[in-house]
Amino acid sequence: MSQMLKRISLPKDYLILILLAGLKFFIHLLAINNYGFHRDEFLYIAQGEHLAWGYLEVPPFIAVVAKFSRILFGDALWGFRLFPVLAGTAMVIITGLMARELGGRRWAIILAAICLIFAPAFLGSNFMLQPVAFDQLFWTLVLFYLIKILKNDVPKYWILLGFICGIGLLNKYTMLLLGLGIFLGILISAQRKLFSGKWPWLAAALAFLIFLPNLLWQIQHHWPFFDHMEALRKTQLVNVQSFSFILQQILFNFWAFPVALLGWFFLMFSKPAELFRSLGWMVVIVFLVIFALSGKAYYLLPIYPALFAAGAVGLENYFAKQRKMWIMLIISVFIALGNLVIIPYAIPILPVEDFKSYANFMKEKLDLTEPLRWEDGRLYDNRQDYADMFGWEEQTQEVARVFHSLSPTEKQNCVILASNYGFAGALDFYREKYQLPEVISFVGSYFLWGPGQREPAIYIMIGLSPEEIRPYFDEIQLVKFFTHPLARENNIPLLLCRSPRVSLTQLWPELAKYRY
Repeated sequence: MSQMLKRISLPKDYLILILLAGLKFFIHLLAINNYGFHRDEFLYIAQGEHLAWGYLEVPPFIAVVAKFSRILFGDALWGFRLFPVLAGTAMVIITGLMARELGGRRWAIILAAICLIFAPAFLGSNFMLQPVAFDQLFWTLVLFYLIKILKNDVPKYWILLGFICGIGLLNKYTMLLLGLGIFLGILISAQRKLFSGKWPWLAAALAFLIFLPNLLWQIQHHWPFFDHMEALRKTQLVNVQSFSFILQQILFNFWAFPVALLGWFFLMFSKPAELFRSLGWMVVIVFLVIFALSGKAYYLLPIYPALFAAGAVGLENYFAKQRKMWIMLIISVFIALGNLVIIPYAIPILPVEDFKSYANFMKEKLDLTEPLRWEDGRLYDNRQDYADMFGWEEQTQEVARVFHSLSPTEKQNCVILASNYGFAGALDFYREKYQLPEVISFVGSYFLWGPGQREPAIYIMIGLSPEEIRPYFDEIQLVKFFTHPLARENNIPLLLCRSPRVSLTQLWPELAKYRY
């Protein structure tokens, strides 16, 4: 161990990692304020205004991040995206440190960091306010401390690991997959003796205690997690195809994927990685569980930083024996430059029309269409995430035009009802700017927040057709169909409804079946 440390100039290696992390941060800055808010970002911002121990869609961590971002930076788009970018920046440093813990020297550290920086999926994941950015950070931290435990079994690392797992569970329930993978991976490896001590169980207990408030929230609300997963299965996971799942793993990482694949072989079969064999088994277990459950391809992303680190160490070991370390430089440059080609699919670095031209070129010349596949399984001419960033303020302006056409008395008895969390979240976000009344919805966590404190006489509705609501109103006026050339949802009905036939508070419990 001491001989290995002598070979590493720690201050210089840390400086290199900091510079590489700065490069990732800079790439994100080029796009951080482009396009507009994503529909999911509006939801998390709304959750931040209704802090609780849980929501129908996600645990509470992302709402806290959204609230904190708003306190610090107001309503600036870049402000809400800064913490996900910082999470990705931190992952670069941790990935490089993982390579060092696995026995790597300078070029392994550099290559591992380069793979993470230029992997398109991690650019996209760290671009928006969403739980996945922090999920990847927490997985990476857990695996970093797991590597340290497998090397030295220092008790304090178990406590750190348990703490991070607990916070991770408050961010995304997929942390349970990592816990399962670690447990079974160690159990079937030669290091199962680790479980004979008290520290792994104390770590598990700590994670459980941190997670307990959200667990109690789930119990109190009759386990909405399972309802949400069933809705996802019917509407999205049913469209996940085995071939597409595998293909997306390659496209997520592009030229960095071979390094990750090599990393798994290194962990599973190489003599220098014998201490870390359970990490290889963990990858197998997590992959099989996600694949068997028809999970989305991006659910597997958090395992890649560790695989990049392992693959970089394996390559460095090989070329060191061949006395051809210069090849590590070529590989690093090749991955960085090669992945630049696909970066416009990851973050909105190009203007919209330029992106469409780029996507057509990639389709015609390289037959690359998979990044344009939406969650309904079909191909479009734009990325779904990009299409979800347009039309929200324009939609709010149309609603505001209808509202401000009402008389003062009518305004006092009016609410806005939206048919999904995207519409509701956007209207909530721009509510003060356009002087709009209360926004309600029976979809997602908006259902939990209820129908408000009054019984309105006038409703402005967006996203519901006249036929759907005809039994509930005496007077329904179709104002217009809202369209936007770049938005995912188009031809959205905008209705003005008067004289409700049923009390909203009486109707609300019946709407529970439509909340997903």
